[in-house]
Amino acid sequence: MPLLFAPVAIGICIATSATFAQSAPTNNRIIEAAKSASVLILSGEGAGRLHGIGTGTVISSDGVILTALHVVRGAAEVQVRTANGEVFDKVQLLGSDERRDVAALKISARGLSHLEAPEEAKSVSGDTIFAVTSANGLGWSATSGIISAERQADEVPGAGSGYRLIQFTAPVAPGASGGGLIASDGKLIGIITRGGNGTAFAVPVESVLGLNDLSHPTLLPSGSLLQTPKQQAESLPQSSAAISTTDPKKLIKDAKTIYLRSKTSFLTIDTLQRALLADKRWPEIGMTIVGDIRLADLVVEVDRPLFTYVHTFVLSDKRTTIVLGSGKQTAFDGTIASSGLAKDIIGILATERIPSSVKK
Repeated sequence: MPLLFAPVAIGICIATSATFAQSAPTNNRIIEAAKSASVLILSGEGAGRLHGIGTGTVISSDGVILTALHVVRGAAEVQVRTANGEVFDKVQLLGSDERRDVAALKISARGLSHLEAPEEAKSVSGDTIFAVTSANGLGWSATSGIISAERQADEVPGAGSGYRLIQFTAPVAPGASGGGLIASDGKLIGIITRGGNGTAFAVPVESVLGLNDLSHPTLLPSGSLLQTPKQQAESLPQSSAAISTTDPKKLIKDAKTIYLRSKTSFLTIDTLQRALLADKRWPEIGMTIVGDIRLADLVVEVDRPLFTYVHTFVLSDKRTTIVLGSGKQTAFDGTIASSGLAKDIIGILATERIPSSVKK
């Protein structure tokens, strides 16, 4: 009698083996399709200076792309690179959702590989998902995991409120923002906007599909000078010759606008701006503080290194990145430090912009 059961046992083993053999190619096809529909997005500060790298996901063959809004917000240059190596310097912003941190872009290509984005994508805890991104600037990387939960943004520190997020376990790294969260059937279910410390989040795609229907697109600044970190490492900056012959004093004298940027929460831009405007010499400087780096001639960046009370600033020319001055103030908080920093910044500017007869 045992011999009668042997063929059945063997048949079960063969069928199970065949099932596993078929699952791997299926996953590979899903990932390859998602990679083909992913783009690398470069954003710059001007004159080809790379500021950030993100990911975009193509949702239609005529070049509509969904990405994280913070990837392109305030960028002075934007460039899109497709998986087949094509580069697009003219990129349109079709629409954006500040609350959800998602933007819809468009490039001029046709016949692009794209992912199906269902209007009623369903995500269930425990479902297998794939994240296809440009993490760490390395285009078209894939990781896998499961859906942990669907949450309200109110539950996630720093995410805001009033919308849903998909929490998932697939590892993501810097540069993953804007990448696609792909279900096991190959469909796009989310746009990745947040990640780190073993937890990542994506905005459900059905919440933002309407962004590409807005009727007034905006042409973003051309990114024709932008290069990837690898390209930059392999070639000298195009502006090297111009920088070597540039007079820093003339840069200060000719500047008309200045942009303030902070790398620390201990000293806000509003605090520094108030301190600059309160200085009695500021009207004589004759410059305008702008809120968009694309309009700036000069940039002031403030910081406070961790575990110190030292507040620093660096004044530079936006176009050439030449450092025109720097300084520091030691103070318990940013409000106190801002007064001293403002005095030092104005002192540097006044050297070239205020006639000696009226300097105080």
